[in-house]
Amino acid sequence: MIRYILFSFLILILGCDAKPLIPLSNKDTTSIIVNNFHVKKLPFPKDGYIIIDAEKTIYDIANNYNLLPQDIIKANNLKYPYTLSPNDRVLLPYPKMHLVKKSQNIYQISLIYAVSQSDIVELNNLRKPYKLKQGYKIKIPLEKDYSVIGLINKSKIIKKLEVINNTKIGSKFIIPVNGKIVKNFGPFDNGKQHNDGINLKVTKDQFIKASMRGKVAFVGSNLKSFGKMILIKHDRKYVTAYARINEFTVAEGDTVKQGQVIGKILKNNYLHFQIRKSRNPVNPAIYIN
Repeated sequence: MIRYILFSFLILILGCDAKPLIPLSNKDTTSIIVNNFHVKKLPFPKDGYIIIDAEKTIYDIANNYNLLPQDIIKANNLKYPYTLSPNDRVLLPYPKMHLVKKSQNIYQISLIYAVSQSDIVELNNLRKPYKLKQGYKIKIPLEKDYSVIGLINKSKIIKKLEVINNTKIGSKFIIPVNGKIVKNFGPFDNGKQHNDGINLKVTKDQFIKASMRGKVAFVGSNLKSFGKMILIKHDRKYVTAYARINEFTVAEGDTVKQGQVIGKILKNNYLHFQIRKSRNPVNPAIYIN
């Protein structure tokens, strides 16, 4: 909180035209070479422990695992100067926890954080019937699973589809890539599962185009069920998702026009494409040109 206030204060000062608090040097700095700085991020250990195998500091570990140094110090009861030696066993405080509310279940929590229910169960060693007690703290998986975004009861989706005819609702959206539809929107596996979009198979390398003008809300990789994916927010109601792509050509925060290239898909792969209205998946076939 203190750091946030300090940061806000600095932004306020730097945004003004007042003289700097500290006199700036007139020395020419254009010839100074700045080396690229990269910190290797490591996967979080399942049991929460790491073994020090080289000369490292608390700050090295904090950077590697995206943690606060003081949290590591507190979790391990370390004393100043917080020296670590090879073969020391260090506990890493889990970075994302959730406090269970009254009557809250795993399914609801998975939607809040866009993570897999099975990952929550495995990470917290939960046993059937997976009931959660109010006030209980559980770990939230660090790997996203965007297949759960905006999910609603599948039977409700099917009932809605039964009352919608095949006439196009509008022509706001365009198809993002030319390819054969190999999997339609709707239930499959005897109604046990539901495809929240359409799968388009391509026979040659193609660029993926934005289906509608909007702002890139998410660009990510290694997502369960989706691989590499882009989410574009179009207005208060609509979001499009482009998953299982091979290359990105946009970044989060970019504003894109309809038809603008946002990525690339290689031949013999398929693009998973979704349109979501008010967070719920809708059939792209009745929305696209």
